[in-house]
Amino acid sequence: MNSAPLLKVSGINKTFINRVGLFRRKPVQVLKDISFTLEQGETLALVGETGSGKSTLAKILAGVVPPTSGEIEVNGEVIAFEDTPKRCKLIRMIFQDPNSSLNPQLRVGRILEAPLRLNTDLSEEERANTVIETLRMVGLLPEHALFYPQMISLGQKQRVALARALILDPKIIVADEAFSMLDVSMRSQIVNLLLKLQERLGLSYVVVANDLGLVRHISDKVLIMHQGEVVESGLTSEVFANPQHDVTKRLIQNHGHEYRL
Repeated sequence: MNSAPLLKVSGINKTFINRVGLFRRKPVQVLKDISFTLEQGETLALVGETGSGKSTLAKILAGVVPPTSGEIEVNGEVIAFEDTPKRCKLIRMIFQDPNSSLNPQLRVGRILEAPLRLNTDLSEEERANTVIETLRMVGLLPEHALFYPQMISLGQKQRVALARALILDPKIIVADEAFSMLDVSMRSQIVNLLLKLQERLGLSYVVVANDLGLVRHISDKVLIMHQGEVVESGLTSEVFANPQHDVTKRLIQNHGHEYRL
């Protein structure tokens, strides 16, 4: 029996090289020795002030940018950055702005079909059926496959983005500020949909969010990040009830007035 956690992140570091003037380059370390685990069906929230490194960590998990060092394992197997086919079937990402993440020149059906065409051996008919099933799964109609992104609402676009993330039947969904552009009503609908899908499919989520009311509502565990480091972590209820680090205390104080689900 495999006792390994679903996701194990070990010693992730990330250094960017910034240009200074014409010839000089300055290394800037944005992530420092990040490690954590995530079990099936759990939700982990990455929380921190702007520049804390949480979005960079999310992009590394999803294979958008490579780490400088460190390992990511899924079910005990190391997932190399270069192994895109394996990673995209295990970890998928929802971005903050569906307006920029969905190609306006493609119909929704083509957007959803692309991962299937690139990563599976399904026939054209099987791909079309999977697209329709996935649209229904996220609360959209089969007819939405014929629409272009600019023809549907922002909330519907984010449902399409979620459908694209789900269509390869991944184990983990990474959501990078995926709710921040939605109004209160749409945000509540998408969050409730995510929770229902998690219960139905056994999904695990890594959620980048600054709304602590949302974090309390959806996450089991939380990592508090500051200047590229994890300064506090644990069960969400315990961390928020008894914060130990000054950054955590400041975040709770600053967001005390925010919307809560």
